[in-house]
Amino acid sequence: MTLATVSHSAWRSVAFAAIVLIPLSAYPQTTLTGAIQFSTNSSGAFSGADYWNTLGGDSAWDLWLALNADATLPVNGPSDAQAAISIPLLAGNSYKYYIFASPNGTFSFDGLNLFFDGNDSTPGISVFGALNGSRFLPNSSSTLTLQFTTVAGSGKGFYSSGGVIAVLTGYDLNTPATPPGDVCRPFGFSPGGALSLFGSFALQVFPAASLSLSQASGAPGTALTLIGSGFASNETVEIYAGQLSMHPINATMTDASGDFTLTLREPQLPYGPIDFYVEGLTSGELGAAALSVTPALAANPGTVAPGATTNAYVFGFGSGETVDIYWNNPRELLGTANANGEGSGTLTITIPANASPGINGVIGVGQTTKAIGIGKVNVQ
Repeated sequence: MTLATVSHSAWRSVAFAAIVLIPLSAYPQTTLTGAIQFSTNSSGAFSGADYWNTLGGDSAWDLWLALNADATLPVNGPSDAQAAISIPLLAGNSYKYYIFASPNGTFSFDGLNLFFDGNDSTPGISVFGALNGSRFLPNSSSTLTLQFTTVAGSGKGFYSSGGVIAVLTGYDLNTPATPPGDVCRPFGFSPGGALSLFGSFALQVFPAASLSLSQASGAPGTALTLIGSGFASNETVEIYAGQLSMHPINATMTDASGDFTLTLREPQLPYGPIDFYVEGLTSGELGAAALSVTPALAANPGTVAPGATTNAYVFGFGSGETVDIYWNNPRELLGTANANGEGSGTLTITIPANASPGINGVIGVGQTTKAIGIGKVNVQ
């Protein structure tokens, strides 16, 4: 397909007259060359046999892309031989594609892998989320190549290459019975045929700056240092944790060289990989890095007597999962906390009457992710 068929927005701070005078080949860009959508479990791993791709010529159902909600502006198809895609993505532009997949089977979670620049074996972007929902998370679980072979997910919602960063800013998939008004309607590709699963994904493409984190993993509340470079001189940069479409969690200024260093506390985030983004408000440049969120447990008050109660706070567990809380020695189940969408929760626990004086361990175990967070209580 040609660039003219792609819906996009112009540079934020560059006049259109200047743009048209520059050949398209002069813009930093990458190319979206494949997509596979598939059913997953609640941790993002491929589950069942439901999958659709843009490969063509194989046994998979075809995944159709369109530029509008009623599929009258198709990107690929309608035959299997036309399932492949090759979409140039230029820095400074945003893109939205409506997707349609055959309603084969039933499932509660789904994933999306996007492939770039002809590499259909290593996903550039891997995410998953609940069916009929717009919240998605980076996926590092066992996932799929474009050819439906097993591979590890990228654990990122962004892809960086050739001086640009393509960021997934929206993704959802829905059943025909529950169409949201802002996505697209259920669609039948042939008269009398079954209505398709439907949804959309959106990409925004930025010129790339540099971002690094002081550590590769950490629990919510951990001090985290962000180091950025390659931005404009003395510009404001905004920091995002999770989806770029969310509200920024902080902001700072670059120095005269376009660099910055900022230390902040890791916000409450769910278990697993999470994207950090820094966007320059003047330059439009973006830095991106991935952090692995690990679980933790804290008690307040931290010093209590046998038989007394305290509050156990869990952080960094799976989004919406239940967390069993145990006294470590002797091992005893104290109760179950329910984590919210950010993987955090609380439970009032009773200290065992036979607890030993001094520091004792309290352990949280996620029932979906199997993640383990360890805290302590001082028994007096």
